Amino acid sequence: MAILKPDYDSSPRGAADAARHREKIRDAIRANLPEIIGEEAIITREGRRLVRVPVRGLKSYHFIHSDGLEGGFGSGQGKKGSVIGQRSKEGRPGQAGDQPGIDYLDTEIELEALIQMMLQDLGLPNLKEKQARETLVPQGWKYESVEKSGIRPRLDKLRSLKEAIKRTEVLVGELVRQSGKGEEECRDALERARGSLPEALRLLREGELREGSAGEPRAAEAPPRRIFLDSPDLRFRTIQQDVETHSNAVVLAMMDVSGSMGLQQKYLARSFFFWMVSFLRTLYRQVEIRFIAHTTEARVVDEEEFFHKGESGGTYCHAAYELAARLVAAEYPTDRWNVYPFHFSDGEDWAVERTLQAVRALLDQGVAALGYGEIQSEYSSSTLLESLRSGLELELRRSEGFAWYEGRYRDIPLLGLVIRGKEDLYPALRAFLKPEKQPSGVK
Repeated sequence: MAILKPDYDSSPRGAADAARHREKIRDAIRANLPEIIGEEAIITREGRRLVRVPVRGLKSYHFIHSDGLEGGFGSGQGKKGSVIGQRSKEGRPGQAGDQPGIDYLDTEIELEALIQMMLQDLGLPNLKEKQARETLVPQGWKYESVEKSGIRPRLDKLRSLKEAIKRTEVLVGELVRQSGKGEEECRDALERARGSLPEALRLLREGELREGSAGEPRAAEAPPRRIFLDSPDLRFRTIQQDVETHSNAVVLAMMDVSGSMGLQQKYLARSFFFWMVSFLRTLYRQVEIRFIAHTTEARVVDEEEFFHKGESGGTYCHAAYELAARLVAAEYPTDRWNVYPFHFSDGEDWAVERTLQAVRALLDQGVAALGYGEIQSEYSSSTLLESLRSGLELELRRSEGFAWYEGRYRDIPLLGLVIRGKEDLYPALRAFLKPEKQPSGVK
């Protein structure tokens, strides 16, 4: 059942039931967010704004027929609390069972709605827009103001007519004051004089109005009085380009694609980057993502090659950070861009000290934050995360069974994550979005 828009039922009871069921689905989605976040169907979608998510723990409405057990309502004598039937136990672990598993539904939900649920559960990102780092994005043209001079095509007829009516009322009052005549007679004189105050005053003083028109009430079928526009009444619209101020953000997605990084490690990296960019887009209208793949050398690649092309060879992580620093200097100066470099690797690095120097050089350029995620397996022999922890003096943090490293380089937040499987993605994102407030003393 889709929960995109409410269904309008002619029956109030049916509408209430449908609304209650939709709310149950939303509650089930919120309860299963840590499992949903790693679903491959969401991460690998191409351009669709709707995603299908499995909702566990929620059964669809259906009739339950007798399974052959004896007893039941109206079947004979019994006392309150008596057991009238019992299912056989499921198979032991490691053996096939013959009982139904846990029911779950597949439902459609807008991706934006799913992101909002996740943000409500995780808390708003601890990331701030920098007002100095913004760009002007043209949106078209708009009327900015009204002036007394301009070209004829930009004449604002309604405003000009209002100005003429206001001027006419002022002139009628002046005629009444100077001539001592009635208001209707003064209006007749002003209309005959085509809006000229001196001519209308002359007509009133010399008695040259039409005979029988002075002071008489106008007939109901008489045509409306004319309003005469003069040059001071004209109003012209001025236009200017309509622009919006957008803050800029760029994610530098760096990943080790050497032979030691398998498909599962790449999938976990892609999952993290997918949600990371989705969350940043709730803060910034302009978000770019640049992909950097590296073995012993680093190069900028497209998304398809970043996640799907396998390579082999050794690993020099400093190559990715050095290329990122060159990109920031050439295309994303930190006085106009919020730069978020994030690097994923399995931890193997053959030049750790040089990598540490490259990391510091990138931080000195003034990036918004820097993160490193180490995707470990039972065969991993981590060296990089430990070196970053000691070299940048990162502190260990723990929350709800998940551990990560955190610190600051001057005022730049630093984050070190360990991801072993899909179950670590949600707490890893929580750590990224809501780092601890206490400074770690990193210099």
